[in-house]
Amino acid sequence: MNLSILAFRVSDLVKRFPLIHKALRRVYCVFRPGIRFRMEKAFRSEKDIFVLKIGASDGVKNDPIGDYLLSDSRYRGVLVEPISHYACLLINNYGLTGRFTIEQVAIAASSDVIKMYHVAENASELLGKRFDVTAFRGIASLDRNHLVKHLPVEYDDIIEETSVESVTVKELLKRNQIKQIDLLHIDAEGYDWIILQQFDFNLIRPRIVLFERKHLNKKDQDAARGMMQNAGYQVKAMETDFFCLLK
Repeated sequence: MNLSILAFRVSDLVKRFPLIHKALRRVYCVFRPGIRFRMEKAFRSEKDIFVLKIGASDGVKNDPIGDYLLSDSRYRGVLVEPISHYACLLINNYGLTGRFTIEQVAIAASSDVIKMYHVAENASELLGKRFDVTAFRGIASLDRNHLVKHLPVEYDDIIEETSVESVTVKELLKRNQIKQIDLLHIDAEGYDWIILQQFDFNLIRPRIVLFERKHLNKKDQDAARGMMQNAGYQVKAMETDFFCLLK
């Protein structure tokens, strides 16, 4: 088990003790500053932080910044999640804050209706044994093979196909009247680079751009890094993501 995974597990265990959790996190970050520490540092003096989060899932499970968005009233914005059940979970988790709009759409090359694949919520019933669906909500994808890679062969029957609305980044920004973004977070299970290319960083310049790299091949990782560096960002591979900070 690597240090990052161990740290996340310890963090989850002590979250019920906020003062201890905060102290331990700050000690950890002194020696190993991660995404959360760098984000907190970048926005330390900001009073209003607009977030666009693409691929939000339920906004809590395996989300590196979810608790910040929930607990810190400075954060507001738009959370994008195409799978209807996950969008409902987002509403349940974030609705009471009154600070976020939930967009139940996928981001694609055109505005259309497309197919997405995800683990069925009644997976335990389909398999005839207990299955932790919550651990696999984050792998929903436009590519069925992406789910196949994450599941044992005998679990093929729990992959569900759903038709979802898709829009372009341009349409998403227009319909939500987004003129400026402070934090752009993309978690699209291998489609991060495809989505990232739709943004014009000459027009919209987030302070931080965070997107998943672990499902990108080396060619796409290099292209994404180069694009962000050319746009004026410092790019650092952190955990499973690229953390891009505007210079």
